[in-house]
Amino acid sequence: MKITQLYFEDTAFGKEMSSWAESMGIEAIKYDSKNDVELEQIEGLLLFHENHAIGKSQSEWLSIFEGKQRGISKIDLNGTLSVAASNFSLWLDRNRCKSVLAIGSEELVKNVNMERFLNELKKS
Repeated sequence: MKITQLYFEDTAFGKEMSSWAESMGIEAIKYDSKNDVELEQIEGLLLFHENHAIGKSQSEWLSIFEGKQRGISKIDLNGTLSVAASNFSLWLDRNRCKSVLAIGSEELVKNVNMERFLNELKKS
């Protein structure tokens, strides 16, 4: 895995991502504010969603990263997971993001495909 730092929000989804990052040897960093100086250090956004349903908070993050012209990768957990994992790997190669903010709605932790996708990433 090319990521060295994974930023996460203090939510159930964020805690799930933090646990996964630590299991992969990736530094997990809790991130709270969209206006923080720390935002300048984050090189990419990893947005998890179901069937392209993106909530208000996630839309705000998209706008911030689009405005800063930073890389964004969207993962549909109800899509083909092996394709999503492959596309994410290609995105990492192309954008060379070492620090990424992972976001998603609270409901995603209940989606069985969340664990499947993260396990797919462990293989690559």
